[in-house]
Amino acid sequence: MDSNLILRTKLIQSFHNAPTKLVLALSGGGSLVLSDLLTVSGASRTLIEASVPYSEESLNRYIGRVPEQYCCQRTARYMAMTAFHRGIRYLRAEKTKNSLVDGMFNKRSIDVSHIDDTRFYAKNVVEQLEDEDLGDYVDLIGVGCAASLVTDRDKKGNCRFHIATQTLRRTIVFSLQLLKNSRTRQEEERLLANTILNAIETTRCETLAPTCPPTTLPTVDASPKETATDSALCNTFGAGTTDSFPIREFLPLDLKPEEIIVGKQTIGSPPLVELFFGNIQAVLWKNGTIRQFKLRKKISASKKEPLKNYDHSQKKMEWTQAIFPGSFNPIHKGHAEMIDIAEHRLGSRVALEISIQNVDKPPLDYMELEYRLKAIENLRPEQAVWFTQTPLFEDKSDIFSGTTFVVGADTLRRFADLRFYHESTHQLHDVLRLIAFHNCRFLVFARQDSLGIESLEALKIPDMLRSLCDEIPPSVFAMNISSSDLRRNEF
Repeated sequence: MDSNLILRTKLIQSFHNAPTKLVLALSGGGSLVLSDLLTVSGASRTLIEASVPYSEESLNRYIGRVPEQYCCQRTARYMAMTAFHRGIRYLRAEKTKNSLVDGMFNKRSIDVSHIDDTRFYAKNVVEQLEDEDLGDYVDLIGVGCAASLVTDRDKKGNCRFHIATQTLRRTIVFSLQLLKNSRTRQEEERLLANTILNAIETTRCETLAPTCPPTTLPTVDASPKETATDSALCNTFGAGTTDSFPIREFLPLDLKPEEIIVGKQTIGSPPLVELFFGNIQAVLWKNGTIRQFKLRKKISASKKEPLKNYDHSQKKMEWTQAIFPGSFNPIHKGHAEMIDIAEHRLGSRVALEISIQNVDKPPLDYMELEYRLKAIENLRPEQAVWFTQTPLFEDKSDIFSGTTFVVGADTLRRFADLRFYHESTHQLHDVLRLIAFHNCRFLVFARQDSLGIESLEALKIPDMLRSLCDEIPPSVFAMNISSSDLRRNEF
């Protein structure tokens, strides 16, 4: 028997004999790994689901958005995070004996402060875990592969692939650019499949390494300079980011001298894990550290002992008088100018708010979160940012009662679009009444694009919503920078 086949069989048997659970999403290549996994006895214990969203439209729908580039690290990470959350849903259904149906997704509305493309908003929702034990998901790995391999068409650039894995605490990505015209399609597929298996085993070894368990929130002493409400200071990313993270070559890859696998890993701190997948509703970040957080109302700290030392839900939350929600992907000088104008107008500091759960896009991962934080810190070093699990404005108003939301006119227009309320004016009015009940308002900035200036005055919105709004007139400021254009210019 071929020695490589023997090694591959032994490696896959170790997957099947361990509690490892896999959800795979493969695009552009990598299908051999499915055959590898399924032809070794015991695959039903390991493989939950494998998806091959091969066409552009299929991939768009799988990750819930149109990516800026189909074969890149970010797209692979989108796929891995989507796969990971699908795994959570299936494991939960199995544990509770509830069957999953098409209606398992949120049917209400979208986070219109983050939206770029509404076509896929109905299919990508992260569900809260309702006080579940996160330990049930510690062995789950979401795998995403975005590949561009040898084809029968003229190809621009070299062949390449990106493999991402997502676990409760880790986002890992490996990339390889292949030497052009050095392998057949079959040879590239075998190399890719072996690399995926190595990436899975590398992730398993990292997950089993002795680290702070994701369900344990350690006590962190406050700095003497900090106030009582800041006594939850801790690092945002538990072990930081490793920019030169090596893949473990359990299966020989036989790379050419010019070929180097580039790896990166980002590890979330325990509070971030609880925000992404558990019991925390909002986290305040400033100057590189987590400073405060708010527990979900359904969670009792007395029932979850590890959270006890972090329970600040009864204390006055800081940086809540003015909230600027958005994706900030990336933040730019237009956002900075809006913050300065809003702070002058409102007489209070403005905190950014990023919902890591979003209906119209893939859930954020730790690497994406760190990328956005670095950009924010570079542009505004003292800027505070709330991370939340609240993609809807009515939910934001519940957390940030009495706040003023800083928004663009285009965001307000989408917020009032009846498509997101099942064409029901009554449902929209119910949401507006809830926002008014929480004493929240909107400070609206004009938006300028190729079609002209969109201002509050020109918007066709219900009078009830207009009564909750104040405006920064276009003569003072009109946003004319697009984050989407800035992202596209990266490629």
